[in-house]
Amino acid sequence: MNAVAEEKLLPSMLNGVDIPPCPAILIALDAELKREVPDQREVVRLISQDVALSGHVMLIANSPAFSTGRKVASVAQAITVLGMQSVFSMVVGHLLQVALASGNDISMERFWDSSALTARISAELARRLRCARPDIAYTFGLFHDCGIPLLMKRFPQTKDVLAKANRCDERRFTDIEDSELGTNHAVVGYFLAKRWHLADVLAEAVLYHHDYAALAKPDSLSDTARALIGLGVLAEHISRLKGVGGGDGEWDKAAPAMCAYFNLSLGAVDDLIEDVLDGLD
Repeated sequence: MNAVAEEKLLPSMLNGVDIPPCPAILIALDAELKREVPDQREVVRLISQDVALSGHVMLIANSPAFSTGRKVASVAQAITVLGMQSVFSMVVGHLLQVALASGNDISMERFWDSSALTARISAELARRLRCARPDIAYTFGLFHDCGIPLLMKRFPQTKDVLAKANRCDERRFTDIEDSELGTNHAVVGYFLAKRWHLADVLAEAVLYHHDYAALAKPDSLSDTARALIGLGVLAEHISRLKGVGGGDGEWDKAAPAMCAYFNLSLGAVDDLIEDVLDGLD
């Protein structure tokens, strides 16, 4: 799968999976943040139009994942304390959950709990390893498996296929999905990221996040995309050790490549995991 695939190939690559349109507010925020000098007042105005969105930003800004010890009492304060990019990540997370929950009769509460924790851990790991911007790592943690709810809407057997893929030691996770569904959650997530105008590096990392061999190939992906994939692998492992999420069959496949990429021994990784788990407690 080529990360710069032509848009005209989307229908055949997605095998009938519907990609929700990018919310208007996200388009407006993205345009404002791409200006040479973004107007903070305009960003506050856009977010404040949506009461639920404003509440979500405030809730996350005051959570342990982002709190600076100072109580944030408004969207403007959240932006001042955390920065516009971090607040944008919070907005993406809320809008993503709303969009993917629409019309889905399957309870996804555990999925979103796992995604939120993985995002939080990814940001913390990015800070510790200094390999990517924490807000980008946070967004990737939220977004990397976003194709799963869309697959579940399209294919009733998705849950069983994912369980089978997680148990398989010999084949790549997404190869199992391709053989059973004709597509996979990484492809679906890639096109969702593209349609939602997320950074190209995020779409790239989402597409290849189960291709652990890419971590050892500097010419295959951008450095940031490879860093995000490595962070995501470790963050998901820590999330599962915390008791959130499903089985951890991917860790054995990914750990050697992840350790080599970050130049860490398994002992150093174990120490890092212990430190992060202590911080979560």
